[in-house]
Amino acid sequence: MSFSKKTTRTVLLAASVIGAMFAGVLPAIAENSAPKGDLVLVRNQDFASFNPDLAQNDSIFIQQQIYEPLYMISQNGKTVRPWLAKSSSVSADKLTWTIKLRTDIKFSDGTPMTSADVKFSIDAATKGNGWGFLNTAIASVTASAPDTVVIKTKTPWAPLLSDLACFSNSILPNNYGGKTADAFFKAPIGTGPFALDHWTPGTEIKMVANKSYWQPGKPYLNSVTWKYVADDNTRALMLQSGQADINEFPPATSVAQIKKTPGLIVTGFPAAASQYIAMNEKVKALADVHVRRALSYSLDRKAVIKVVLAGQGTPSNSLLAPNVGFYDPKTPGLQYDLKKAAAELKMSKFSKGLTLNYLATAGSVEDNATSSILQAALKKIGVKLTITSQDPKVKRATQKAQNYQLTSTAWTMDISDPDELLTFALNPVEGGTDAFYTHYRNAKVVAAVKAGQTTTNVAARQKDYSLAQKLTADEAMMIFSYNYTYIYAWSNKVTGFQVTPTLSYHMEDVKKN
Repeated sequence: MSFSKKTTRTVLLAASVIGAMFAGVLPAIAENSAPKGDLVLVRNQDFASFNPDLAQNDSIFIQQQIYEPLYMISQNGKTVRPWLAKSSSVSADKLTWTIKLRTDIKFSDGTPMTSADVKFSIDAATKGNGWGFLNTAIASVTASAPDTVVIKTKTPWAPLLSDLACFSNSILPNNYGGKTADAFFKAPIGTGPFALDHWTPGTEIKMVANKSYWQPGKPYLNSVTWKYVADDNTRALMLQSGQADINEFPPATSVAQIKKTPGLIVTGFPAAASQYIAMNEKVKALADVHVRRALSYSLDRKAVIKVVLAGQGTPSNSLLAPNVGFYDPKTPGLQYDLKKAAAELKMSKFSKGLTLNYLATAGSVEDNATSSILQAALKKIGVKLTITSQDPKVKRATQKAQNYQLTSTAWTMDISDPDELLTFALNPVEGGTDAFYTHYRNAKVVAAVKAGQTTTNVAARQKDYSLAQKLTADEAMMIFSYNYTYIYAWSNKVTGFQVTPTLSYHMEDVKKN
């Protein structure tokens, strides 16, 4: 879900089919040579769960070192390629997909992966309350042979291969390897490059190399440890002192200084991501569209970008980021204009002013600056904004419980098709999150999103998705704040580290000298 990603159109059904029909080109399994190096990555979010259905940005990218999907999103984030799958084909009526599996894949305990594991995993994902909405079009999954899976869909479904590339459809052992789900997720196994060593909630999670990983010679590292360090300054000091090798999301304002620091590298990776300010429409004032518009007009996005991103971002006008498929640059986002903000507030039932609370992330330089800039602007139109902060994990729970008024949130695309975000954020029932935990309701928007799912016609999908973007911008369903890059800093002893636009890492490709 929600927390970070790019301009051209993502995978379309035809392109996905063509790409998927090429046989996998990765080499066959071979016993790995001894991996070297122990890497430490510090981040401002604590790991929460090994259950893909419960995963958010706190867990997704760590899970992916143990679990793998049938298809993998490409490095540019715009297409998918076979991974545990070998190839696929689709029937003339676009309702039946036949997927051939690689026959050289094993789980980290040495058990071969078969179609029974794939069927079990997709069926379990479909039943999930968190990300099951991605699989709503799947009518059935059949393990027709040990190396073959047949998926039937209820209607033609443009995003299918992209959906199968999502972390939620990762392949787990059939029946959790004979364990209960709770027992399995405490000590999970998968086909990925690493296996769990230990997990200390609130502190760290460590993984060690899967010595029989199916890509010969990989992973190159002996272990990877993710440490939870909420404070930006503490993470920076850990990197500088050699206690950490990679720092996830250092403040953009620190980039210039990092570049001057010997032995450190800092890079902004292209991102298919957006930053938002969510407004809870269960709050009476925020159910008023004029109040929401007034708040959106009050955010000086250019000032925020200058202060918190050191200019490394762009004002957002749409729910979709510019490098997400079917993004419409003509979407009429509500940009900074205090005169329009005041006019909208006068048209509301709260024209005499009101008090609202902004829930920020404790320790976040970006969030503290954003909330302060908004607070100063709102004061000029008669809105008092108080600011409270919570630890990231606690704040996340508060958002999900909808016990907030305004709060910072974000979205990182997990697949190469916009359907994931549009369903999650705009379909309050099928998305499973009450419209990104905002309680936003618009039947025309829901209809447009559903129409875009079931046609493979590019122009028709664009028309549907443009309508959804226009309506949500007009109604300020959230404050669309800014789009950004993924900033990472790391030691020059580390090589091969890359981040995809969907914010995933192939840690099997990373080396430490």
